[in-house]
Amino acid sequence: MQDPVEQFVERMGLMMEAEGMPRIAGRLFGFLLLHEQAFSLDELAERLQVSKASVSTNARALEQAGVLERMSSPGDRRDYYQLGPDAWERTLRTAQRRWRALRTTFDQASASLPPEMEAGKRRLQEAGRFHDVMIDGVDRLVEEWEEVKAATEAPTGSVG
Repeated sequence: MQDPVEQFVERMGLMMEAEGMPRIAGRLFGFLLLHEQAFSLDELAERLQVSKASVSTNARALEQAGVLERMSSPGDRRDYYQLGPDAWERTLRTAQRRWRALRTTFDQASASLPPEMEAGKRRLQEAGRFHDVMIDGVDRLVEEWEEVKAATEAPTGSVG
C-alpha cells in the first residue's frame, strides 16, 4: 500500500477499534473507502496483510451493517466486496431497523410487567420514546443528506 493509504487504513482500524469494533473491520472499511473497484477476499487479505478468514468475517459484518456490498461474477466462485452504494444512508437505515426492533421489545416488555414493577415500566417507556426520536431523526438526516448530495453532484447535461 502507498504510505498515505496505509496511514489512513490504520487510523480507520484504530478508530473503529476504539468504538468496540474489530480493528480489521476498520482497516477493511478504510481500504475500500479509498478504492472504487471491488476486491476478492484473497486480494483484501493480501493488501491488508491479514488472514482470509479474518477478512471474510469482518466483510460479512460490514455487509450486514450496510457499509459493504458483496458482489459475484458469473463463472467465478469468489465473492468480491466494495463500499456499498449509498453506504452512509444504508448504515443509518440498518441502525433504524435495529432501533425499531428494540422499540417493539420495550413495548412488549412494558405491557407484560406486573403492576409492582412500575419503575421498570417507566424506564422501558422512556427508552421507547428515546428510540422514537432516533428513528424519526434518521428520516430527517437522510432527507437532508439527499438534499446535500443533489446540491453537490456535478450536472449531467451538456452545455452549448
